[in-house]
Amino acid sequence: MGTQLDPSLSVGERIQVLRERSGKSRAVLAGLVGRSEGWLKAVEKGRLLPPRLPMLVKLAEHLGVRDLSDLLGGVSLPTSLFCGSEHPALPVVRRAVDTAPLGPSVGSAPDVEHVAAALAAAWRSRITRGDHRTALGEALPGLVACASVAASHPECSDRRRAQVMYASTLNLVQMFAAYQGDGNLVWRVAERSLATARASGDPVAIGQAAWFLVEAFRAAGQWESAQTMTEEALRLLDPLRRRSPELASAWVDMAFHAAITHARAGEQGDAWHWFDRAAAIARTLPSTWWSAPTSTSPKVVPIHGVTVAVELRQVGTALGWADKIAPESIPARPRRARHLVEVARAHALKGRVSEVASLLTTAIEAAPETPRWNQETHHMVRGLLDGPPSVQSVARDLATATGLVA
Repeated sequence: MGTQLDPSLSVGERIQVLRERSGKSRAVLAGLVGRSEGWLKAVEKGRLLPPRLPMLVKLAEHLGVRDLSDLLGGVSLPTSLFCGSEHPALPVVRRAVDTAPLGPSVGSAPDVEHVAAALAAAWRSRITRGDHRTALGEALPGLVACASVAASHPECSDRRRAQVMYASTLNLVQMFAAYQGDGNLVWRVAERSLATARASGDPVAIGQAAWFLVEAFRAAGQWESAQTMTEEALRLLDPLRRRSPELASAWVDMAFHAAITHARAGEQGDAWHWFDRAAAIARTLPSTWWSAPTSTSPKVVPIHGVTVAVELRQVGTALGWADKIAPESIPARPRRARHLVEVARAHALKGRVSEVASLLTTAIEAAPETPRWNQETHHMVRGLLDGPPSVQSVARDLATATGLVA
């Protein structure tokens, strides 16, 4: 028995209408499905993509909906649209993580300098190669095994340094595994990285691990947890940030996190407050500074300005920030591609399909494995496929490049 709703309603709008008809508040429904009220509001208002199938089933159950078409309308939404396809190397990387030693390692201790060189090479591949997931898929199994043993070996020559490197290795695993549909792996490595960084006592490592865990929280729509973790990291780093560029950079990372999380929650004042604070400190970093794990640099201020403005649906502001940085000046190819996707999102909000198609094409040229595993890109490409004839050819090419069609 379907509920008669306006066919033009989006999935989020349908959830809101059905929730109101059932007499449930946002807080009640969100609690029943294990999410925050802010997450549900963002889904209903279209600030987040529609939930994945398991969550849709939960929502339907608590809304008394028997047929998912009441939530989905006439649109077919197979789970493949909301779970990224697996990279061929994912099972091997996952096994390397899962077989890391639980106690002190035996045998000879790994050479810490060898681990450091392998880790540096992996980060270098991550920022310089357009096929960065493939590069990490090749490097991570061996690196995870070596770094985990070094961090737990009783005879390691520098246990604290080894722990910092293992935490950094796990951050790389999160970058590789993100948006591939294995959320359990993402959570495992994010939490293990923070635990390892805390064991090392290194505040920069703790800040970076917290940054990655906040990424996981925010991707899951757990904004309250994201903000709590961000605030804790800022409290830790604030009295230390004047000691070194590394510590200042770690503080800036978390302050930009605060800005983006507030923006996704539609909290404009707090979002721009934290953006301004982060930007002020970022501009004091050395002009050549670039943090490989988080892409922090004086030059990234406009990049974050675009993202904050897009999340707040402030298109003019987003494009104004985009004009302040040339994409080719962003040294990390995946970050350059991600920035182009964000600028495309701004144009998409105004229905500028030609600009969206052009920017996504350039993003694929910069780093094809970034848009391929990016839900916002998939959403825009599906929009182009339903768009005017003028973009159909490009849309089909984009659909192939991003894995939406074989």
